[in-house]
Amino acid sequence: MRYAFGKFEFDSGENVLLREGVRLPARPKVLALLAHLIQRRGRLVYKRELIEWLWPDVAVGVTSLSTLVGEIRGLLGDSGRIQALIQTETGRGYRFVAPVRARPSVGEENHALGLDDSLLIDARFQELRRFESALTELARGRSHGMLVRGVAGSGKRRLVEELIAMARGRGFATASGRCSSSADSPPLRSWIEVLRSFVQGVQKRRIPALLAPDLLNLIHCDPACMGWFAPENQHHSAQVRFRILDSVCRYLTTTARESRCVIVIEDLHRADAGSLLLFNRLLHSLGQAPMMLVGTLCPVALVAGHPNSESLHGILKSGTAESLLLSPLTPPAVAGWQSSFSQPPPS
Repeated sequence: MRYAFGKFEFDSGENVLLREGVRLPARPKVLALLAHLIQRRGRLVYKRELIEWLWPDVAVGVTSLSTLVGEIRGLLGDSGRIQALIQTETGRGYRFVAPVRARPSVGEENHALGLDDSLLIDARFQELRRFESALTELARGRSHGMLVRGVAGSGKRRLVEELIAMARGRGFATASGRCSSSADSPPLRSWIEVLRSFVQGVQKRRIPALLAPDLLNLIHCDPACMGWFAPENQHHSAQVRFRILDSVCRYLTTTARESRCVIVIEDLHRADAGSLLLFNRLLHSLGQAPMMLVGTLCPVALVAGHPNSESLHGILKSGTAESLLLSPLTPPAVAGWQSSFSQPPPS
């Protein structure tokens, strides 16, 4: 994409920064940081988030990041005092605040039917502001539940990816899982992915001995454990299912007490009964630990006759989760954003 702001134009495809048509010399890392800030314009991008993205395999301090920001400001005629293009939030991060117009790079015009990340962030600015407010509340120890609803193509997945990046940037533990209605998908698939993130990932959390048998069997998709959640056993294994779901809930609330965390469960419209039951159970446990629990779903799941309609309506009516309804992102809207590139910048 090509981004125009003031007298400048940045082509992310060619990785070139121009000032009134003249190419400016800049290190690749400087341009990478500029692209990241422009594509997330309007929202605060946290220092930790930037450092992890720019130096994924190297341990560096904030001084390295500050040096890059200083180089960008020098190229753009900005400064730490003026901050007309890039604002600093002391101790937290940076926000690109200049008005930006965007259109596809040369050769990309025929592939512009989709929505560029930066345009999506423009379109979902209010939702991102809501995420930021919820994360601030989480930092103060207040839990939050949220349901993000929108049709296919409305940007739900990209939006929650941005939430996870924001949460990691604030130092919160994060985990996500995706529900699947595929015949070969195990029960509780999304929660298995969440548990694996905490137990086996970079944010390793020890499993209490009392909960270990159930959780390890679940993580390893033990056939006997999976069998308890099979549809044919729904009338014979209620106590065992309750024990397993209770173990997951207790482990996640314990994890949140040790380190505030954000958990995202995607595609609740495809969830199995156990996954929805656990999501609802954890929502009602939010008062026990500082946690943000977010689920995404398509509105079709709320239509009468859908297998998850009753459960999801129950969650919405319970008031345990805030509801964010995303309007569709249509091709005409994208064309409108892109055509604004040719207009003169606001005075």
